[in-house]
Amino acid sequence: MTSNGCKKNEDVPVQSIPFNNRRIDNLKKYFCETFGNEPSFFVRVPGRVNIIGEHIDYCGYPVLPMALEQDIIVAASLTTDSYLYLRNMNNKYVDFDIDIKSYENIDIKPDLNGKPFWYNYVLCGIKGGLEYLNSANTIGLQLLIDGNIPPASGLSSSSALVSAACLTFLYAQNASLNKREIATLCAKSERYIGTQGGGMDQAIAFLAEENCAQYITWNPLNATPVALPKNASFVVAHSLAEANKAATNDYNRRVIECRLAARILINSSSSASNLKVITLSQAQKILGKTLSEMINLVHELLPKEVYSKSEICNILNVNEIELNNLYLTQNTTHLTEFKLKQRALHVFGEASRVEDFRKVCMQSAVSEKRHSNGSNGIAKHDDDTVSTLGKLMTKSHESLRDMFECSHKNLDYLVDVSRNMDIHCRLTGAGWGGCVVALCPNDKVDEYINMLQDEFYVKYCNIEKNEVNAYVFATKPNYGAIIYA
Repeated sequence: MTSNGCKKNEDVPVQSIPFNNRRIDNLKKYFCETFGNEPSFFVRVPGRVNIIGEHIDYCGYPVLPMALEQDIIVAASLTTDSYLYLRNMNNKYVDFDIDIKSYENIDIKPDLNGKPFWYNYVLCGIKGGLEYLNSANTIGLQLLIDGNIPPASGLSSSSALVSAACLTFLYAQNASLNKREIATLCAKSERYIGTQGGGMDQAIAFLAEENCAQYITWNPLNATPVALPKNASFVVAHSLAEANKAATNDYNRRVIECRLAARILINSSSSASNLKVITLSQAQKILGKTLSEMINLVHELLPKEVYSKSEICNILNVNEIELNNLYLTQNTTHLTEFKLKQRALHVFGEASRVEDFRKVCMQSAVSEKRHSNGSNGIAKHDDDTVSTLGKLMTKSHESLRDMFECSHKNLDYLVDVSRNMDIHCRLTGAGWGGCVVALCPNDKVDEYINMLQDEFYVKYCNIEKNEVNAYVFATKPNYGAIIYA
């Protein structure tokens, strides 16, 4: 056990199939009707909400997410051939079969509009598992998927699906199931979809523990439990604007703008390295500066609002072909203008906010332990803690809106209307739609949810009151991936 009572374990847990679980029972029934036999095992992988630390995992900085109750559940059975037979409980998703005898067989292509098919995320996990095993003796699978994470909501439905598929495949092949190894593998696997994600979603999917958020660091991957204020809950509200980060270049554009900013910053140092791709956290380490000093350096070395491609080539002393090959992605090579200062300022500022958020939580936990007699003083301290954390979340949203330009008018409206109740929230996930997460005192949760239902969903979005319950909910940190066998 850790100091705050959160359990630590290195292996993905395998437990008996639960009895009288409605979703598992329905999945089993439908599986039998679909395939003519019972599933051999089930895999559950949760969605996640990132409390703070947005768009900085791929820059090498720590983040602070927690797992949700909402999840992806996969029912699986082994076959005698090398085929994947893929079905979904939601009949809007088409059936798909493919021979998976080798990862070279799996070609992951989007539809004609560039949007990934639902099964492409499953194929990412299977392809990553195949490449990891490097084995020709592949056991085929019948898979039936059930998910209750809203898609394109910023709650990591796609990463949960990739992770569930990879975990299911590896378990069927009797592979090793170390949490950190499989989280890293799943992060790599999802990049087959074309998005250059950083690994936060997969890390929390496997490393989450109930009642704890996780402070996740990189190289090597590690997760440290963080106790959250007991007198507050997190409320998640969908903006009703869906955003699929793999369907556009918005996400990858931010990734490569951060890469370019990092490369230019370290070019100013005599210790500049020959790394082809550099992150902003590596730049900070090479330069030996604090986060606040890096912010000052950005203003000094990246003063322009917009940089042209030719300007960047001149600064880095490369031609356009070299720039494309070294730093850009396939769906960003056509770009001609880049915002480097704004992206770097957000990353360094957000990294600082994550550290401040964690420190406040740690100080609150120590104070709570010291004053466990329930005095008025500790109640006042708890209120101050929630207010301080909430203000950090608001600053995070403002930076994402103004510096990273990944918000949406619906997200901004949710943030603004929440302030009317003195409740702080921010967009969570990649942005451009999806959800906000709010830190709400426990005694205001019901009032806050009712306010959002009335002011946002009914008045702003013109939805009937009896239809809005699925879009907003209170949540506590949940546990990570599990296998039922």
